[in-house]
Amino acid sequence: MFKIDHVVLGKGPPGGSWHKMDPYILTLSLGTWMSLPGLPFHPRDSGEKRAFACNVANYYVQYVQEMNLSKYFVNNAVVSHVAPLNGTKRDFREREVAERLSAETKVTIEQMEIVPTPKSCLISDAFNYLLSRGHRKLKPSRCCKRPRDALCQGLSPDRKIREVNTQAKLLSRRERDRSVSLSCDSTNSCDSFRSDNFNVRNSRNFDSKNASRVPFRISPICDPDQRSSWSVETRNVESGETTTYHCKYLVLANGASDLPNRLDFSKGKKDPAWLFHDLRSLEYNLDRYIQSSGDEEIDPVLIVGAGLSAADAVVATRGRNVPVLHVFRNKAADLNRQLPENMYPEYHKVHQMMKDGGSTYPFYTAYPEYNVSDVDETSRSVILTSKSGDVQKVRVSFVAVLIGSRPDLKFLPQDFDLGVKKNVPIDCKTNTLNIDRLTHAVDGFDNLFAVGPLAGDNFVRFIPGGALAVVSELYRKNSNSVSCFA
Repeated sequence: MFKIDHVVLGKGPPGGSWHKMDPYILTLSLGTWMSLPGLPFHPRDSGEKRAFACNVANYYVQYVQEMNLSKYFVNNAVVSHVAPLNGTKRDFREREVAERLSAETKVTIEQMEIVPTPKSCLISDAFNYLLSRGHRKLKPSRCCKRPRDALCQGLSPDRKIREVNTQAKLLSRRERDRSVSLSCDSTNSCDSFRSDNFNVRNSRNFDSKNASRVPFRISPICDPDQRSSWSVETRNVESGETTTYHCKYLVLANGASDLPNRLDFSKGKKDPAWLFHDLRSLEYNLDRYIQSSGDEEIDPVLIVGAGLSAADAVVATRGRNVPVLHVFRNKAADLNRQLPENMYPEYHKVHQMMKDGGSTYPFYTAYPEYNVSDVDETSRSVILTSKSGDVQKVRVSFVAVLIGSRPDLKFLPQDFDLGVKKNVPIDCKTNTLNIDRLTHAVDGFDNLFAVGPLAGDNFVRFIPGGALAVVSELYRKNSNSVSCFA
C-alpha cells in the first residue's frame, strides 16, 4: 500500500469549523453526502434527510479514529508563520533545475568509478556497493516502491552489508511492515532507523496520544535542509509552546470561516460586547440574557445579512419569542431560491418573510435596502441608514452581523499573491486560490497545494476529489525520483 508520511495541523479536533457551529443546525447537503471514503455516515435521526451539525462533527472525529489516522493529527496547533526554503517561487525554477541536473550528473559519474568513494551514510554505502558489483543501473521507480524487507535481502562478505542485515533483524516485525515514506529524515545521519516526522524543532516530543510515530522511512539523501521546501511554525493554544516543521510539500486546507466579514463602521474599532459574527455566540448570550431578564420585555435582536447564516439566526431568535429586526441591502431577497422547498422549509419561510416585510409575521420586521452605519454603546442602540438617506436609531439587545467570512492566511508571506484575481483578498466564493484543477497545485509556487474551500470546493462531497488530485501528483513526482522525500 502506498502511504505518505504527513502531519495534519489543526486549531481544534478533526472536523474543523463543524465544531463551532450551532450543534442543532441542519446541513445544507443530504446527510449521506457528508461521508468520507471508507466509513459511511448515518444520520442519527432517521426522520431527517439532512444531518445535524453535531452529528457531522462527531462523525469526523470518529473517522480519524476508525481509519487509524490519529497518529498523523496534531490538534490545538495554530499556524503562526509559513516561509519558503531554498526558493519555491517559479522565479528560481531554472536555477533549481540546473542545480538538480548538476547533482544528478555528479552522482552518475561517481557511480561509474571502479573504486567507490567512501560515504558517511551507511545505507547509501550498502546500496552503492551492491549496485557497483552487479553493474546495474538504479531504476528511479524502485527506490520509492521497494518494500523495506527487500533492502536487506541477500548475503555479502562485505562488513557494511552484514551491519545493515544485523540492524534490520533487531527491528520488530511491525516496524519492518511499515511503509517507506516520502519524507526526509529529521536527523542528519542515515545510520538511524527511526526518526521524527519531517524535520521538527521544538522543546518537546510529540504527544504519544495524539501524534504517535509515523511510518518508517529510509532516505538516500539525508540532508533535510536540501530536501525541505517549507518551514511551518505553530503554537499550541493550550501550552503556548512553539513547534517548527520543515516539509517538502505543503497543503493549505484551512477552510473559509476563520475571519468574519465586518461592516465598514466597525473595521477600525473594537466591537461592543453585544455584537457577534456567528450564530452560536448569539444563541449562547441571548439565552443567558433571557434568563437574567425574567419577565421583562426583551429588546429586539438586529440581524444583518441576507444569506443562509442570517436566515438561521432569524429562525433561532424568533424561536425564542424575541423580536427580530432584519437588515439587508437589496430590496428583493436574494436568499437561495434554488433550494427545494420540501427539503429546506425554514429557508423558504424566511424568504417569504423578507418579501412580505414582516407585516403578517410576528416577531419580525424587515429593513430592505438599509445599512448599519454606526452603533451607540452607551444606549445599546444601532443607527440605520436607508438607500435614500433616511436615518433611524433603534434600541437592541444584540446585533448579529452575518455577511459571510473569508480564510485567514496571514501566516503566509505578504508578497504571496495566490488568488485568481491578483492584488485582491482571497475569498472562497469570488476569488479562490489560483490552482491547477488537475493537480490542485498553486500556480507560481513549487510544492504548494490547496484543497477544500480555498480551491473552490465548498461542499464536503467535493473535497475527497481534491485530496486525490494532490496525492496523485505527489505519487507522479516521486515515482520518477531517485530519492524518496516529502
